[in-house]
Amino acid sequence: MAISLQDQLLKAGLANKQQAKKAKAQKKKATKQEIVASSAETQLSLEKARQEKTQRDKALNKQREEEKAKKALEAEARQLIEHHKIHISDKAEIAYRFVDGTLIKNLYVTQELYNQLVRSQCVISKLDEKYYLIPLAVADRVETRQPSWIIRIKPSEQVEEDDPYAAYVIPDDLMW
Repeated sequence: MAISLQDQLLKAGLANKQQAKKAKAQKKKATKQEIVASSAETQLSLEKARQEKTQRDKALNKQREEEKAKKALEAEARQLIEHHKIHISDKAEIAYRFVDGTLIKNLYVTQELYNQLVRSQCVISKLDEKYYLIPLAVADRVETRQPSWIIRIKPSEQVEEDDPYAAYVIPDDLMW
């Protein structure tokens, strides 16, 4: 078995036992400091990793909660439309034309429903590519949950029946 350098120096008389003890103590102290330093670095990196994981988990939970809330609002709006939709008779003959985005659509209604649509007493709602009529109060509730599902028709300007000048058009270039 090989003799250590320390033992060789002691045998040769180049070092004494006190110097050997001192060297051992310094070596132990240096090793201990290295261990403490590396464990501190490890602790810092572990703590940083924990904090990053916590932040990722919070962001993921927030996203899940938002999706859950969105689905709940959609379900509420769907339920409102399905429970409050106005039944349109099969005998409806009047074609009511309206704009959905960039498309012009037709909805066949009765005269009574046509009058309600014109007076904005009922509103058209879109659900699963189908169109339904719902009362105005329900439409407001649905619109708070899903604004894209409600198609509001702007009422046309009504001319008073007693207006004697209704037949006369006012020219655009009229100066006062």
